Amino acid sequence: MFKALFLVLLPATFLFAEATMVKDTRTGLLWEDTPHVKEVKITHPRAVLYCKALRLGGHSDWRLPTIKELLSIVYYSRTSPATFKAFDYIEPESFYWSSTPVADADDEFWGVNFKRGASSRAAEYYDRYVRCVRNLK
Repeated sequence: MFKALFLVLLPATFLFAEATMVKDTRTGLLWEDTPHVKEVKITHPRAVLYCKALRLGGHSDWRLPTIKELLSIVYYSRTSPATFKAFDYIEPESFYWSSTPVADADDEFWGVNFKRGASSRAAEYYDRYVRCVRNLK
């Protein structure tokens, strides 16, 4: 399998690190950008396990993003999807999990709907989309 390594400067300091990842130099985060992000919905516990097991770009320290990190890729000047154009794979009208629990509910977590970039909460047993993240070092 051939992986092309290329860098292209994009608005809001987004760079392509590889064809399967997006690097945000503003926040110091590297985001998964694979077809899985758009095609597979899973429960919150499975999303946590998926990110922990992810091996991408030679990295094995992937995790579920916090709600603050997930909101950092919302671009409010766009809708459906309300995210930066650097991301190739996104389900524009669906909820994506974060690792941030809802303070007053034991089985709910925050997430973002990228139709308009709104955050909301969902019970952990619902199937939702997942986009893993890792810190740049």
